[in-house]
Amino acid sequence: MRTRSGRALAALATALVITGVGQPAEAAASVTVPAHATAPTKVTVPSNYVYKPKLGPRHDYCTMAPDEFPAPGAANADFRGPCARHDLCYDAGTSKKSCDKGLRRTLFRNCEHYYGKYNPLRAACKATALTYWAAVVVAT
Repeated sequence: MRTRSGRALAALATALVITGVGQPAEAAASVTVPAHATAPTKVTVPSNYVYKPKLGPRHDYCTMAPDEFPAPGAANADFRGPCARHDLCYDAGTSKKSCDKGLRRTLFRNCEHYYGKYNPLRAACKATALTYWAAVVVAT
């Protein structure tokens, strides 16, 4: 039988401390949850973004795509922030490829913000986000 290394035991002990296993209730209650265990921060519309469709496609959030994921029976995931940031990215002269990758990443982040890891709406939101992303990337 193989023995566990000291490193593996230390990792196990750390995991037990983080989860509060084997600690008195008061100590377990004071354990801080790692930041990665919480939902990502919502990507919002920057204060310097001007929404005014008459000014053109860089002022209307995501051209040719709805501004949110329509979640049945739950809050809709807001896509305006990622779309506004994508428009601003283009205006800043950043490469199209970089801006487009950022759009996909931030759309996914908002899906993760609204729907938990095991919520089936998260996968549906991301699938919809990919469709929106493709529509926006092709249109620009």
